[in-house]
Amino acid sequence: MKNFILPVVFVLVSIALFVVYINPAYSEIKTLQTEREEFDEALNKSKELQAIRDQLLTRYNTFPPEDLERLQKLLPDNVDNVRLILDLDEIASSYGLRVQNVAVREGSEQSEENTSRPTIGKNNGSVSSVLLTFSVNATYSNFVAFLKDLEQSLRIVDVESLSFSSSENDLYEYTMSVRTYWLK
Repeated sequence: MKNFILPVVFVLVSIALFVVYINPAYSEIKTLQTEREEFDEALNKSKELQAIRDQLLTRYNTFPPEDLERLQKLLPDNVDNVRLILDLDEIASSYGLRVQNVAVREGSEQSEENTSRPTIGKNNGSVSSVLLTFSVNATYSNFVAFLKDLEQSLRIVDVESLSFSSSENDLYEYTMSVRTYWLK
């Protein structure tokens, strides 16, 4: 009987050892292996992203600085109301016009008056806009030339509203609202 008890005790001790120590340690090792695989995958993804970033940076550095300045003027990354007004005034002064009664109102691209305007593509809210209202006194031909120059400028500008009233000496007072955009 003694020969029978000793193996049973060893089996019970080994079962207890398995339940108390080996099984929890094995579970922890499996969890750590899974975490290591996730970290390895994240590390590989970060290396891929660094390679893509380096390629894009190399490509970005191939652009001439003049083109980068033009791109910055086309869609700036901040709103500079003073620069915008000065640009409009510069265009107007080439026709002997003066920008007057300037009012600036910031708003998102999808403001309350533009909610009916459909968007093309994904609208992730990364573009905001500024509504600039101003008036100029000009003849019809000078105002049309001013609008053509405004259309040809690098800055993206949408004419939101335009009204005019007549005054003396073949001049009209044009009041217009333009919306321009910038990256958030």
